[in-house]
Amino acid sequence: MELNDLLQNAIGGISIGSTYGLIGLGVVFLWQSINRINFANISSAMLSAYLFYSFYTQLELGFAISFICSIVLVAIYGLLLRHMIYEPITRKGGGRLEFVVATLMICVFWLSVINATYGSLPKPFPPVFGEASQFIQIGGVSLPSVYVWIFLVAAVLIGFLHVLLRRTFVGKMLRATAQNKEAAELMGINVNLTTTLAFIMSTTIVAIAGILLAPIYFVSLELGGGSIGVKGFASAVMGGLIDPYGAILGGITIGIIENFSTLLISSTYKDIISFLILVLVLIWKPRGIFNWTTRGE
Repeated sequence: MELNDLLQNAIGGISIGSTYGLIGLGVVFLWQSINRINFANISSAMLSAYLFYSFYTQLELGFAISFICSIVLVAIYGLLLRHMIYEPITRKGGGRLEFVVATLMICVFWLSVINATYGSLPKPFPPVFGEASQFIQIGGVSLPSVYVWIFLVAAVLIGFLHVLLRRTFVGKMLRATAQNKEAAELMGINVNLTTTLAFIMSTTIVAIAGILLAPIYFVSLELGGGSIGVKGFASAVMGGLIDPYGAILGGITIGIIENFSTLLISSTYKDIISFLILVLVLIWKPRGIFNWTTRGE
């Protein structure tokens, strides 16, 4: 095995894994805010990909307008999830189970709508990140240009989220609410606003991840569930459901494992190996292997 193969698979795994981590980050935002798992969040990746496909390919609006319109519509979708699903269930005394079942049904609903509207066959994603046959030479390593662009966009987004969470007042509000809602309210923080922001941010982040994953997995129903959604949740679990950086590292770990499983064994077994390792790790560390938030408690 040559060094170039190792580097190429490592970089490819980091690129794809960072998008899994972004989906996991959406899970973490909501878990910290409302202590709920939102399965409808997975739909955001599929919806953004299909919306972008429609705006760019069918309406010919251009990359920037198609991207912004897709993300804004999915952000509104996140807001609607709060006011039409979470609030009514909470107001009527429903708990975690009711919310999980409701959001799972929303996910199935969107899968059915997309299937009826676009059909079950995958659509080719517009080559906005370069053609699949295009490669970029970095040193002695030849990488598909699409992987490089995915990595760069994901890295910029992760950097932006780091600054948002650690350097802004909004980030302080989100972190304070996540740590203790009652104390945050006593300190004058608008918990209602931070909950709304958490819903919007969680769907927006997953929507961007969906657009980044579409060049690899095509514009398909797979983005609305299946192994991609499970890997996103797995990334969040590896971060203990509460550590945003742990979710990113969890996603990158899964991406690297599946890439090297393909290289060393077979692509047929990559998902089996990834999830088997995840299960074994969580048996060993049930609170997450990349969870520094509660370490030492």
